[in-house]
Amino acid sequence: MKFRLGFLLLLIAAVGLWPALSRGQARDAQAYKWYEQGRQDLNRQDYPKAIAAFNQAVLHQANFAEAYLYRGLAHAEQREYEQAIDDYTRALDFKSSLTEAYRYRGKAYAAIGRMDRAVENYDQLLSKAPQDEDAYRHRGSAYAQTNQWDQAIEDFTQAIALNPKNAETYYNRGVARDRAGQRPQAVEDYSQAISLNPDDFNSYLNRGIAYGRLSQDDKALADYSKAIGLNPTRPDPYFQRGLIHARGGRYDAAIEDLSQTLSLDPNNSQAYNQRGAAQRKKGQAEKAIEDHNRAIELSANSGEGYYFRGQVFFDQGQKEKARLDFQKACALGIAEGCRGVKLLEK
Repeated sequence: MKFRLGFLLLLIAAVGLWPALSRGQARDAQAYKWYEQGRQDLNRQDYPKAIAAFNQAVLHQANFAEAYLYRGLAHAEQREYEQAIDDYTRALDFKSSLTEAYRYRGKAYAAIGRMDRAVENYDQLLSKAPQDEDAYRHRGSAYAQTNQWDQAIEDFTQAIALNPKNAETYYNRGVARDRAGQRPQAVEDYSQAISLNPDDFNSYLNRGIAYGRLSQDDKALADYSKAIGLNPTRPDPYFQRGLIHARGGRYDAAIEDLSQTLSLDPNNSQAYNQRGAAQRKKGQAEKAIEDHNRAIELSANSGEGYYFRGQVFFDQGQKEKARLDFQKACALGIAEGCRGVKLLEK
């Protein structure tokens, strides 16, 4: 489950950013000329040219806060986040009232994984603009990235109060609630996101997972099928639907979905293990072993493949092979493998 908060380029209107220039401000006029050129280049997404223009603007006027802000935006669009942060900081040094610099510096810090600094910047922004929905959404995302679910939920809730029509905020709060173990509430949020955006693949997928964890398998299956209809090239809903089919004893349907998962994601070791487990339930031991062998090849440091293969060997009466696989699984942290070893020692 991923949060969906992109680094959105919000172009600030020129009105109010820079005062009208008088004839006696020739040096400022040159700075403004380059600044306007940079903004035009930024709107055209010609970021290197925009940076060059803003360089000229600050060369003509070293304290041109807005030029630093916009140069920071251009750097950020090129994923040059450290340079962007430096520019936003310069902008604030020269003009502390330029609150947008806090917003974008927060986003840049988040982009390099400095969620603590991101939160600090959103705190600063919200102290100056307490009704800023975007700041609540992004601070909520920063909290979520550090598993601070209660704070994330609180911020997403505040953002929803300010803008109840943003499907993405409901989705993000749903993810946070799901991670916090609040699954019925997560389902409500995913449902609200879907009502606002009926073609939201991720909300159907995540609601299906939440339904599955609530043992509402029919609803989970319906959501996975809807997600597949919206994006048949994504392996995730096939995998999840396969798990539900297997849990319901529909092994042929499970194998079909897990095979489709593997056609879209050939290196998915979990799908091999789950398909192997379904093959075992059908009595197809050799096919099961082939799948678990492949899972082990793909993920040798995961004990799951060894445990699943050990089960097949145990069914076949090959107790020594089963014991070796269970031992390996146990050593790799699979508790069921440890129990399998003890069972064979009796």
